[in-house]
Amino acid sequence: MKNVFLLLSFIATLFISGCGGGGSSTTAATAPSAPTGVTVAAGNTQITPGWTAATGATSYNVYYRTTAGVTIANGTKVANATSGAPITGLVNGTAYYVVVTAVNAGGESALSGEVSATPAVAAPTGVTATAGNGQATVSWSAVSGATSYNVYYGTTAGVTIANGTKITGTTSGTPITGLTNGTTYYVVVTAVNATSESAVSIEVSATPVAPPPPPAAPVGITIASGNAQATLTWQAATGATSYNVYYKTTPGVTAANGTKITNTSSGTPITGLTNGTAYYFVVVAVNAGGDGAASSEVGATPTAPSAGIASGLTI
Repeated sequence: MKNVFLLLSFIATLFISGCGGGGSSTTAATAPSAPTGVTVAAGNTQITPGWTAATGATSYNVYYRTTAGVTIANGTKVANATSGAPITGLVNGTAYYVVVTAVNAGGESALSGEVSATPAVAAPTGVTATAGNGQATVSWSAVSGATSYNVYYGTTAGVTIANGTKITGTTSGTPITGLTNGTTYYVVVTAVNATSESAVSIEVSATPVAPPPPPAAPVGITIASGNAQATLTWQAATGATSYNVYYKTTPGVTAANGTKITNTSSGTPITGLTNGTAYYFVVVAVNAGGDGAASSEVGATPTAPSAGIASGLTI
């Protein structure tokens, strides 16, 4: 009887082992949760989706189309997508709607929340505005893919395409004229191509100002002749930022009829003159307001140096 019991116990053990009893059980994998924190940024003919990593996900799929309500069934699929990787070859000016799913061995998650973006040419960068007399000169860096640019401006901060005064098809470095001196103007720039207009650039500002009056005529003019040259000196004129010299070989020199030397300084010789010929000179002080009146006229005759007498020669 004991032998029969042992035999039955052995058979039962074999049966349990064959049915998996007493061993470790295998738990089926489950699909991850849907991605969260989904965003999408627009670029020139592209969009860039991003999302927060989902626990347990081994890869991600992106689905997109040009109407809202994207699903796995109706969207264009980008398999094994990476957060931050752009989807290229899209049409500027067309809205694209995007969802993301997480994937692992257990399957594909539910859809993320839907987001959208509209590709467009990039906004200009490096925008500056320089004030002038009744104007402001706006400059910017060229944008890849842009065929033209629009400038929008106003007298209060927060200029947009909707509220700004528009200048169409302008170019970098072109001044906006007809402005009021003393009034601050705020400016943004957009890039344009055949299918879209970019977002606005950063906003810059400038305040046009009237120039100062031209400086007074320089005084204290002196001149010394030399070998094929003449050297003028003068006293500094209040408010002057530079000086021009005008000269000719007959009296009555003016800015209209004289040979002009630009941005010269007191004490700088004028060279290349003809010895034995009389020259007449005036000096004009300059600043942002323009050229001042001419100084009094002075004259000099360059002269070749006298020949020296050889040492030890008896005359």
